[in-house]
Amino acid sequence: MNIKRFKQTQKFRVIIDRVSFFATARQIRWGVGGLSICNAATQKALDALEYTRSGDGIADQCATGIAGTWEGMNVQLDMI
Repeated sequence: MNIKRFKQTQKFRVIIDRVSFFATARQIRWGVGGLSICNAATQKALDALEYTRSGDGIADQCATGIAGTWEGMNVQLDMI
């Protein structure tokens, strides 16, 4: 399966535990802050959303967000 990556300029609302902010796919890939664990968790969430959207089902391809636990942190990504 080929994973369809988001454009660098795709915007997201990011929620990590009780903190929320806005970032682009490029910012998430390069790191959104000084804590490497937060960066890793957010990057894994982005990868998971891209993987989901690359699926064969209509519901998969229409996914606009994802929530889960990565690196022990609760992360939610929503496309804007």
